[in-house]
Amino acid sequence: MKEKNAYVYSSTELSRYYGISVKGMEFYEQKNLLHPERIGPGKIRRYHLLDCYQLAEARMLRNCGFCVEKTAELLENNHPDYLQEEFEARGKEMEAEIRQQEAVLEGIRRIQDGIRRVHEDPGPSLVEHEGFYRLFIRLFSGEHTSTSDESEQFSLWNSLMPISEASLLYDMEELKSEAAQLNTEVGMIMSAENFDRFHLEKSDRISFIPPGLAVHAIAEGPQTELDHPGRLSPLLRFIEEHHLEITGDAFSRLIFVMQSPDGQQMRYDDVWIPVSSNTKQK
Repeated sequence: MKEKNAYVYSSTELSRYYGISVKGMEFYEQKNLLHPERIGPGKIRRYHLLDCYQLAEARMLRNCGFCVEKTAELLENNHPDYLQEEFEARGKEMEAEIRQQEAVLEGIRRIQDGIRRVHEDPGPSLVEHEGFYRLFIRLFSGEHTSTSDESEQFSLWNSLMPISEASLLYDMEELKSEAAQLNTEVGMIMSAENFDRFHLEKSDRISFIPPGLAVHAIAEGPQTELDHPGRLSPLLRFIEEHHLEITGDAFSRLIFVMQSPDGQQMRYDDVWIPVSSNTKQK
């Protein structure tokens, strides 16, 4: 940059100053948004003050999340009413993105806490659990069949992980009867708060687990033996020792599949068994 020409820059300089690639600058030029001067036999590009304005606004628009094509469109069609409409729409998109990222962060912290508790092994306790929505996918021991609508719903819940998480459901009557094998349901689970936050639709495959009193603990076992009642033995012993009554199906939320000290791949879940009691213990 020469002192007598204070606002004359090369492609390399502006690319570095505004964080836009040279190819991106050439794209804006193709869209007739930049008008560099061509200098010398090699037609080297030289940019002036108005080009700096365009690039500054382009950088701002890109940082706001507008794609390159939309950025070029906004720079060209810069009527105030149109700009206000586009910025309002982008603001709403970003609010939704922020809500999702906040919920993802909650999921990360939940998994982190679960892994910590696996190592500490605090054992069962009596807690008040929050309400959950649960999507049924299949029976562990049965065939996996679904319609296109059900597959789409499953895909949506999967796309929201770790806001939604893998879940198992164990029948209350089987738990009471001490069955040798549990007819386990495989599904996904999500807090009632997040279900409402993301405006998910209810269906006949979605059930609501109301908040309430439950015995809670981390269950572990080989990842291929999800229907083995031994996974729930510590919780069932706690219920018996504290003279509690099982009042609903047990349900779980996957923490992670991890390697155990002896090298096995073990599945760890937060498990809740709804119970009734006259005295709530913490």
